[in-house]
Parts: sequence; structure tokens; C-alpha cells
Amino acid sequence: MDKTDPIDSPNISSKLTELEEIEKILLLAKLDPISLAPVTQVVSFAPQELYNNNYKLLQLDENLLKQFAENGIVFIKGSDSENAVICTETATYDVLEIETSNSLLLMKELKFNDDLKDNTSKSTSNTTIHSIFYDYLELIHSKPHLQKLQSLLDKSVYKGPEHENEIDTSDLYTYNDILNSVQASKKELDDTLNGMQIVTMSNKIRKLDFEYHFRTLSYMLKLIEENSWALDEIDFEETIQSLDDFIPTEVLICLLELYTEKSKVIDGLQLYRYKQYDVCKFFARVLLHNAGKFNFQEFLQAWQESVPEGMTTALEMLEGIAIIDKTSIPNVIYAFEEEKLPENINERFEVLFHAKEKWTVPEITPYIQKMSTEKTDVNAILAKCARASTSKGVKYYSSKHSK
Repeated sequence: MDKTDPIDSPNISSKLTELEEIEKILLLAKLDPISLAPVTQVVSFAPQELYNNNYKLLQLDENLLKQFAENGIVFIKGSDSENAVICTETATYDVLEIETSNSLLLMKELKFNDDLKDNTSKSTSNTTIHSIFYDYLELIHSKPHLQKLQSLLDKSVYKGPEHENEIDTSDLYTYNDILNSVQASKKELDDTLNGMQIVTMSNKIRKLDFEYHFRTLSYMLKLIEENSWALDEIDFEETIQSLDDFIPTEVLICLLELYTEKSKVIDGLQLYRYKQYDVCKFFARVLLHNAGKFNFQEFLQAWQESVPEGMTTALEMLEGIAIIDKTSIPNVIYAFEEEKLPENINERFEVLFHAKEKWTVPEITPYIQKMSTEKTDVNAILAKCARASTSKGVKYYSSKHSK
């Protein structure tokens, strides 16, 4: 019997074929064989269902990972009818589901290159795949979603003690109730509540009725004349004591904190001044409230006459609360408040351009300022969502779809 040439041995030929296949795979993967470690890892599938919902993969960049680590706790918020968001103590992130054409495998005890640098001996290990994914979750930094805040507080607007029997107690919410329900971080919610006419009564967060707000502020301002106070010598405690027989103390404190600031100390008594900008702006809202279109010159006169003596009105106080139509003869003004516009930026622009065809940057800025971010300022938003034109040296913005 002839001896078989060793190179023709079936076992050797099989091994050569395997090596050739491995080299082809390494070539396709753009891997240098020299960089490989002499370790074999056997990968197998777990016997249980691999396509399950017990896990979700969440992708975090280094910045987000650092924020999450520093803040310690994150919150997932969203009802069945809402898209989920994740909130840290200071920021809100929309959660997007991203599909991938590559399979993502969940396994443990898989060794990577750094784990094998000091391993010079050949070895074999087993690794089990527990789940297979074709999508993952990605976080996008977003503005807080505050429409729910308005809808919750609108159920229990405070109109005065005589109207409390009209309120359903199930519609009253504590601060924690709102924090757990509204898709916003704690800091974002606090900043928003601080900018609203909010009063806490019996541990419940309440919004003040506009008419009741006006009536109470009017009582407070009337004390200036009755007590012959200077505008910067308002007695905080005396104001409360004079009115708390028919206005709840919580409401008085709320409005005093909203409209006054510390001014001077006389004989050991801390005195306050009413903030001209905020008081005048509120009285402009009062005049425009349910007034429809108002002759602009008549409005300016009525506005100045309505504010406390010694205060001066100015056009910049109307930013974000009114539109002045200079195309009509005579010019008119009417209420148009930023806080009533949609949160969605495209819907907001649609309302803006329906109300007024062309806007200058100073005119439109108060209505879109809150939509800006660190990376996207007002000019960038306008460039993306509106069309620029120039008339008589003035730049205007209008709808991208306008003729």
C-alpha cells in the first residue's frame, strides 16, 4: 500500500481550509492577524426566548453619562398617551426608539481587547447570548413639556374664598403631584412656576384667576395713597395686616413677592418698592383683556392713566403680550400673549404668521425666545423656520410657504 503524502491528509487539508476561511473573514473585517490574541471564545444562545421586552438598550454619550453619574437619580416620565422622557434634576430628554439593521447582542463575560492584553497563553471561554435587539433608545435634549402643567392648574384656578365651594378637591395637586406628572426636570418646573402667578394654599399649587389677581393688586396699590407711602417705601407687613381680613395671606404674600423688591431700611424696618416694569405690564394686560382691537393712541393714554402715580409706561413692556398693527389707519393694538401659544415650534410659527404676516426680529423674539437652546439661538430658529426679506432697509420674517 502506498504511503499517503502528509499534505494530502484529510485532517490537514481540512485545517488549511479552515485557516483560509478565517483569513478571508479577517480580511473582510479589516483585522490584522498579528493583533489577535490566542484566545478562543465560544458564543452560544440561551435556551429561553431571546426576543423579549425584559431589557431596553439605552445609548449615552460621555457627556450624558457624566450628567447621569453626577445627578445620581434619573426619572422616566410619561403616561400611556405620552411619549416617554427621561429627566435629571436639571434637564429633560426625549426618548427616541432607533432601529438598526445590525443585530445587537446582550451577553456577559465576553472579553475584549483590553482584557486580553496581559493574557499570553492560549485559552477558551464560553459566552451566552441572552437577548437579541434590532433597536435601541437614544436621548435627545429637549425643552420641558409644560402643556400638562397648564391643564392641571386650570382645573382649580383660585377666584377667591367665596368660590372655593365650586372646586372639586380631586383637582387639587401638591407640588410633588405636579413634579411626578409633568414631563420636566425639577429645576425646569421650579423656574416655570416662579414665572407664573402661582399661590400655594393648604399645600396645593393654585393658579390665580386673572380678575381676582387684578382686584387684589388694586387693593394693594391703593394702600400707597391711603398711607402716603413713597413708591420705594412700601411696608410689607402693614400691607398684609391691612388686607388679610378679606384676602388670604398666601395670596398677598404671593403678589408682594411677585411685584415688589427690597429697597431701603428705615429705623430697622425693611421697606420695599413696587417693580415698575412688572406692574405696568400687568395693567397693559388688564386693558387689553377681552378688549378686542384698541386704538393705539387711546390705549397709550388709558394705560398711563391706569398705573400708580410716579410710574411710567414704555413700549418694551408690551413685548410678548400684544401686537401693534401699524398697517391699519389708525394704528391698533390687541392682546397676543406668548404663554398661550403652542409648545410645538412649527405650530407656534403657524399661529404667529396667521396673526401677523411679517415680523421684525425684535417683534418676534419674545414669542420664540423660550424655544432657543445653547446651540440654537433665535436667529438660527428663524433661519430654519421662516423666510427673510428686506423692505426699506428693515429685515422681516414671514412664513416659508407664503407667496
